[in-house]
Amino acid sequence: MEKRKFHQSAWLALKGIASGISKERNIKIQMVIGIAVIVVSLLLKISTTELAIIISISFLVIVLEMLNTGLEKLFDILRPDYDRDIGKVKDMIAGAVLMSAILSIILGFLILLGPIIDFFKTSF
Repeated sequence: MEKRKFHQSAWLALKGIASGISKERNIKIQMVIGIAVIVVSLLLKISTTELAIIISISFLVIVLEMLNTGLEKLFDILRPDYDRDIGKVKDMIAGAVLMSAILSIILGFLILLGPIIDFFKTSF
């Protein structure tokens, strides 16, 4: 197999991201939530470090969801009939996505709750 040039690999990776976003409901939902939280974070003018944490955790959730989706599709191709062990693996990967989503909610509250309260105190 011939080795791809960097720009070819990058193009294929971008196509994979676009495919995930356009075809997968959970990725769309996580993208919308992630963008909304980042916009709110920017409007609240949180620190650069806090913004970096918000952006990082938002990306982490989406990356894990893309891995989960890709692996589920691969398992479905390799074993079209139900396989209990593959089912357990799929559940664990989905659990990793859920744990990252829970972490993102916790971090979001820890970082944004104070600035949101301050915003409402000064606005009303």
